[in-house]
Amino acid sequence: MKKLACIAAAVLLTGVFALSACTGGETLRAKDEYNRFGSQIRWVYSTAEEPDADALWAQMTARTAEIESGISVSVSGSAAARFNEAAAGTSVAVDETAYGILQTAAAMYAETGGAYNPATGLLVDLWGFSPRHRAVDYQPAFPYDRQNFEETLPEQKFIDAFSAPEMTDFTAAALSETDGGYSIAKPAAVASVDGTDYSMRISLDGIGKGASVDAAAEILRTAGVKYGYYNAGGSSLCVLENPSRQDGIWEITVNSPREELGTSYATLSVKNTTVSTSGDYEQYYEIGGTRYSHIIGKDCKPVGAGSHILCATVVGGTAAEGDARATALVTMSASEAQEYASAHSDVFRVMFVWYDAESDEYVLYTNLDQSQYTVTASFDGVEAFA
Repeated sequence: MKKLACIAAAVLLTGVFALSACTGGETLRAKDEYNRFGSQIRWVYSTAEEPDADALWAQMTARTAEIESGISVSVSGSAAARFNEAAAGTSVAVDETAYGILQTAAAMYAETGGAYNPATGLLVDLWGFSPRHRAVDYQPAFPYDRQNFEETLPEQKFIDAFSAPEMTDFTAAALSETDGGYSIAKPAAVASVDGTDYSMRISLDGIGKGASVDAAAEILRTAGVKYGYYNAGGSSLCVLENPSRQDGIWEITVNSPREELGTSYATLSVKNTTVSTSGDYEQYYEIGGTRYSHIIGKDCKPVGAGSHILCATVVGGTAAEGDARATALVTMSASEAQEYASAHSDVFRVMFVWYDAESDEYVLYTNLDQSQYTVTASFDGVEAFA
């Protein structure tokens, strides 16, 4: 389903971001498409540039569809789906698009020390966060499935088996390129539970939206488009310039991860960059007062309990990298996140909300340069770091 809208003074996004601007006489329009990676994509552009909007939108949506069909676990025949269905120890052929995204995933796995991990597919499925669990007609399909997966925890024997290093070490899924062809090797290791063998599964959906944002940004740059933005799912964003302001700045409001923090917790002033946000509030359920989110930590458990990072925003780098980095940050401690962000501050900057369970307090940490970005918080406790 596609939708064309005229944008007035406030440009609203679904998901975690909202952009606003005084129009100053400029006419902004938006094109929307729904149910891409289970969410909405939106392109906002200035009619003053007279872009061939229909042609550009057709290119962007076609590229997004290509990326989704190439890597999404919910699409039969995608690289991820075929990898997950393949027998342990076999090689899976992939196309150039999927191979490039797999390379990005491998690079982010290495950069984050495994905090971003595409090889947690078994655990994501076990805990009930795969696309199939969101289907209205969901029915158990595997021995570990629960009918009421948001009310009952998985059995420990499956948690232990799927958390084994041989099931979660993404470096064991070797990528190769020969004679113009591309492939990924599925590790030979299996985890056996009650006589059933399970092999490594991957999920690339976490960076798929970012990859589609990068593809759209390239199409817009090639066409010479200077103004507007492209958003995927409300959490991955490429920002160009705002035609309504002389400085070209867009004001991005980041929605709050908790109701007690208000509707939003920070505002960024940005242009010509990418912004990605991830958190434990996008997909989660609670059992016995404990939150279980779709993000799997390095301890192979869902993020959400105790002291932890509720959400993280990454500014800079590619959108696909930003998606991976934001997800990785949510799995880190506050000190780990600061150390990681500081080590790569020449490429990207971050802000994240840390929840201290012992004191029941929230702190916003950021290394965004205040001379370039305006960062404000809706609650006390803002800590800057280099």
